[in-house]
Amino acid sequence: MTHEQSTSVLIIGILTLLSLIPWMAAFRRARAFGDWDLTTTWVLLVGVLANLPATVYVIVAGRQERLDPLGDSVIGLPEWANRIGTLSNSVLLIVCVIFFGYRLLIARARINAPPLVALVLVLALAASDGLHGQQLWTPRQLTLLAVLLAASVARPGRSALLGGASVAMLYTVLGGVEALIEPATVIRPCRSDNACGVLGVLYSGVFTNENIFSLLLIVCIPFVWLGLRGRIRIVLACYVALIAVATSSVLAGMTAITAVVLLMLLRPRLPDEEAGGAEGATPGRSLLAVSVLAAVTAVGFVVPLRHASFGDLGLRAAIWDLAKEEWTGSQLLGYGGKAWSGKYNQGEIPAAVSPSLHNQWIDVLYAGGIIGLVLYAALLAYLLLRGGARGFPAVACVLLPVLLASVLERPWSFSISNSTTFALVAATLMPVGVRFRGGTVEVSEGYGAHHVPVAGLRQKA
Repeated sequence: MTHEQSTSVLIIGILTLLSLIPWMAAFRRARAFGDWDLTTTWVLLVGVLANLPATVYVIVAGRQERLDPLGDSVIGLPEWANRIGTLSNSVLLIVCVIFFGYRLLIARARINAPPLVALVLVLALAASDGLHGQQLWTPRQLTLLAVLLAASVARPGRSALLGGASVAMLYTVLGGVEALIEPATVIRPCRSDNACGVLGVLYSGVFTNENIFSLLLIVCIPFVWLGLRGRIRIVLACYVALIAVATSSVLAGMTAITAVVLLMLLRPRLPDEEAGGAEGATPGRSLLAVSVLAAVTAVGFVVPLRHASFGDLGLRAAIWDLAKEEWTGSQLLGYGGKAWSGKYNQGEIPAAVSPSLHNQWIDVLYAGGIIGLVLYAALLAYLLLRGGARGFPAVACVLLPVLLASVLERPWSFSISNSTTFALVAATLMPVGVRFRGGTVEVSEGYGAHHVPVAGLRQKA
């Protein structure tokens, strides 16, 4: 590690320690307002347990790079870390079952439709697996179903978003502390095909590579802004964006900056804050949000189809062409969620591209066919429209990082639970909106609602 890299890692570590002050202040405020509840804890556990094997591996073993006989990086974790993954996946499955039972039978929670739409998409991919002779269910696939089923009875709104923000806090702090204790473990060497960014390092925190870490960070930026209260959330959202830039992922850096800019332009608020007299959605802001999302969605969908018009995209272009050629053999149902990753075991694709097709749209199309793509589009449309005009800016800000990252990555997995499953859950638990009734405000939660005094909401906002 060079002197410049050591300095960059030291700066990241110091910023992490300084960030603890606003983080603690923000979470104390959340606790004072009663924002933290069982749903918050559950979303945090989904994020922690899914990433536990990689986190433990990096902290204990220092993220040692393993090579196969051909000199290529070996995908996956060593056997001892995989055993931790098996245990954490089992624990997560049990947690989701208990959470679902408690919320449905004891808390009498209302049903949230968006997680069920995502669940139907997961089932469609599993059915396609079965039709193409692949294993019908795997442990992580069952866990994804359990997570989405539990989300269908979780409490939507600030508590779920606060859980997403807490995941961002945990992993930025763990990465920064590790940067101070064992700086060599949080960076990867720069190469000609994977150049370092402005800080001269590929900062991966307590993850196996910087792309996984940066993807987690960018989808959390809106959660930090919306889930926390007060102006301090702006500082923390910018801090998370800064760490995303520090990973040196070009896509993550652009997405982080764009997400923060849109948040500042739209200034989205949740229904309880709007009821306190805050300015709601205006036609101009709604038009801006629609224009940005439409443009980003169009680019994400067109890039794999017309990649030659967007410059040299290297290996991504090659795998997109391969997927498009094969997709014509099963256009309606696709090939299932396990088909693409299975090509690595057969020696047809390199390890670097085996987890996904590195574009959300073609990934869903290849795995689920036209049916899967329609279900995914329906999920996005439902999330955007269900909250009406008041809820549109907030949902637009949550979906922007997802859609922008979808151009060259797969932010949401519908085949297995992974490092960003918690973000999928939090996004499907956005609040619906508010309606004024006399001296109270009806705050919608799924298909139910509860009434809160307007005066109390003004005090909170």
